[in-house]
Amino acid sequence: MNLFNKYHQWTYLNSERNCDGIHLGFQINKTWKDFVFVIQLPRITRWFQTLTSFIVPHIEYDSRVNLSSNAILTYDVRLGYKTDEMYKDSKSEWKLEVKSRESRSIQCQPIYHHDIENKNIPDGYICEPLAFFELSTLKYPYYLINLQIVDENGLSQNIGKLKSFVFIGIYQTEAFTKVWYTLKTITFPIVLAALIWFCRQMKRAQKKYSNLDKLLFLLGLSTCILNAPVEWLTLVIPFSGFQIYSEIRQGFFLTVLLTFWLFFAGEHVIDKSANYSFWSYGKYIVLLWFASSILLIFELCQRGFQIWNPFYSIWSTRAGRNTSLIFLILAGLSSFIYIICLINLVVRVFWNIRSKQGELAAMRRIRRLMYQGAFYRFQFLLLTTILCAVLTIIWYYLSQIYETTWVWNREKPSKIQYSGAFITGIYGMFNIYVFSVLVLFSPVTTNADDMDELTLTNDDGNVMHLTDNQTSAYEMISKAAIS
Repeated sequence: MNLFNKYHQWTYLNSERNCDGIHLGFQINKTWKDFVFVIQLPRITRWFQTLTSFIVPHIEYDSRVNLSSNAILTYDVRLGYKTDEMYKDSKSEWKLEVKSRESRSIQCQPIYHHDIENKNIPDGYICEPLAFFELSTLKYPYYLINLQIVDENGLSQNIGKLKSFVFIGIYQTEAFTKVWYTLKTITFPIVLAALIWFCRQMKRAQKKYSNLDKLLFLLGLSTCILNAPVEWLTLVIPFSGFQIYSEIRQGFFLTVLLTFWLFFAGEHVIDKSANYSFWSYGKYIVLLWFASSILLIFELCQRGFQIWNPFYSIWSTRAGRNTSLIFLILAGLSSFIYIICLINLVVRVFWNIRSKQGELAAMRRIRRLMYQGAFYRFQFLLLTTILCAVLTIIWYYLSQIYETTWVWNREKPSKIQYSGAFITGIYGMFNIYVFSVLVLFSPVTTNADDMDELTLTNDDGNVMHLTDNQTSAYEMISKAAIS
């Protein structure tokens, strides 16, 4: 029997026919071609968004069967589907979605029971999970998988006494998806309104866009792209490349946000004689965009191929696994260096501002109170920036190490279900931060009546203008910091 034969029927679980469970063992005239492993998934909905799966080999110890330390398991696999109408019809056949031949490296460790006499004979093996398939969109409610081990032409040799596979599926719960979509639907118009207001204020004040203003506009735009609740469309029109689109827009937002933080802190420590240009921050920008490019290449290599073949995994080969680890380590090191550089810049800003706060004592009371308030608000914004940056790095590593409901040690599952709350909390924090900086850095236009409140007559009878708008207070801080 050959799974790749187009005339081969599907093997599936049915109380009436088609599939019989068999205890695998040594049988005369039996090969792997005579067996098919069946995985039949329960009904799923598009609210689950994606489905990532692993298989764990169950291998027993047998002195007659060798298990190599570098064994390669090769198998043919087919993915079939049924709609609700087809599933109700008992005579309907499963339709082929995709088929593939894959190879996975088996890594197993022997298990010993120390209460037996011969301690050199293992009781069995515990094996690492193997990446199986990942569906970036769930088009159909029912899926069926047929897997057949290939042992011809020297393939699948020395794989031990393989008895079965444990299937593990990871998906996003329906309740969390609804909360997530609702949150994006609420935040999108709020940030969009703040961005429109920022552009309107810039136009009314006739202020020329500085580098920081341009990045602020780009930050608001990237946040609106991230918040756009286009996910609702996937419930009606499944799109195979939507996960790649989501990764790209999330990466674009984070890259712009991190770049904005560099400019925001750097504008207050850069030497005043230098030219305020994009390339003044070259060493930081190159480091940041290098890490972003590495992660983009990794995502495209992994998820790009999975559009056509969901069984593909960049981790399936030793070369692919080593390359992926190098990519992730380089990105992690770049992130660590970035956060150190950002903290260094912010500390220098605080030090410069603190050294200039002594000059406030020479100002008149009203003017001093105004600039003291500006100093405190600015320091609060800097602290918020550091908090957002640190939580972003923590969120990245937690999402990589302890991914959603999947825990590597299944016997000791995580006691704290923080993932959903942490993700929504970080997302809300980003939106509040972007909304705040759009409002705080927007120019405030004043009229003649407002100017009366911003003037003060000194002892000599001269009229002194305190400030013409809110932004000038921050400009004063910038000049003080770089002096």
